Amino acid sequence: MTMPSPPATILRLLFGTLYSMLWCVAGPLLFFSARMRQGWRQRLGIDPPAPCAVWIQGASAGECALVANLLEHLQGVPVLATTCTSQGLDVLGRTGSPNLQTRMLPLDLPFLMGRMLDHARPQVVVLLETEIWPGLLMACAARNVPVLVVNARMTPKSLAGYLFLRPVLRHCAPACCGAIAPADARRFGLVFDPERATVTGNIKFDRAMNTPFLDRADNTLAKIIPQSSPFLILGSVREQEEPAVLELIRKLQAGEPRCIIGLFPRHMHRIGAWESMLAKAAIPCVRRSVLTSPAQPGTVVLWDKFGELGPAYALAQRAFVGGSLVRLGGQNFLEPLAQGVLPCVGPHTRNFDWVGKEIFEELVFQSDDISEIARTLLAPPPAREEVRAAALAYVHARQGASAASARLIRPFLPRSTHD
Repeated sequence: MTMPSPPATILRLLFGTLYSMLWCVAGPLLFFSARMRQGWRQRLGIDPPAPCAVWIQGASAGECALVANLLEHLQGVPVLATTCTSQGLDVLGRTGSPNLQTRMLPLDLPFLMGRMLDHARPQVVVLLETEIWPGLLMACAARNVPVLVVNARMTPKSLAGYLFLRPVLRHCAPACCGAIAPADARRFGLVFDPERATVTGNIKFDRAMNTPFLDRADNTLAKIIPQSSPFLILGSVREQEEPAVLELIRKLQAGEPRCIIGLFPRHMHRIGAWESMLAKAAIPCVRRSVLTSPAQPGTVVLWDKFGELGPAYALAQRAFVGGSLVRLGGQNFLEPLAQGVLPCVGPHTRNFDWVGKEIFEELVFQSDDISEIARTLLAPPPAREEVRAAALAYVHARQGASAASARLIRPFLPRSTHD
């Protein structure tokens, strides 16, 4: 390893001092947040972990969901997984791995991160997606602990901020960045070193489409959704797009008066507001919680029970997936595909850019025109088995990132832990 020049060393020391001072000032203020007070002992490094071989850090629930995939390829390896949120801890707790210990990530003071490393003594630190914590990187560099970034992704906006810190970050750079796509690999290469960035794919594909295919005979909702009327789902609808979705409901009922519409607000506190809107529009509706017999044709079933969106998709002819008619990033359009149902979405699906643009060519209909979405939802559906098979083929062709990421980790572990 090339030794940093004296100016670079001075710059790194100066940055480390200023960075620590900022945390010392901002740290106490953060604890006015109820979220930050959760797990405060661990955030301050008071409850240190036991030794481990691998330390994995994921920001919140989404990143922590990927840990289970990595653990499948690291069986028998002692792992410490940290996160920044209580939701992340909940997800980690559901992995059920006997070799996993979980903690809140300490505040990113180099001193606190150093203490964590001294207690955990990992062979390698693994950061998920875009977890570039300067304090942790500096503490790892000071102790010669290698760092990897897996499932690495970086937006152009994030790149601008990291480029500002490049003179410092390059002296505590990760040993390797396994990126989800070539564009992300190029951005990590610009911040650190192009030779340190490679493309391993997206672990989320390894998790996609793993929902069991549900037949009507096994569906607990079959008794309230009759087969004699078309059943359409409007799933995960966000508050900001409610006027557009109300217009979509009008057009669906005008096009097929007998259709039953399952309306799933993304947030339950919008149930009352939807009841008022539908009543004002003279659209018949009933809450799912009071529905014990088959829904009447022409009715909107306002879903006020958690956990039933998947089984409802399995009964639907087609589905609209919300969060996509306004700039909210979109909700998960892979869920209906897992049940063999073709979804429609609006133009804003940034949250699922990782799936790839090719999926919109045959499997997902995308439009900003409400009339066009309504016509597509009312079109005769293809066979569910054919839709699911096509979706599985699309996903399976892109799987393997978990194994590829584990192959980046293995060389840093003791030989006895290798497959």
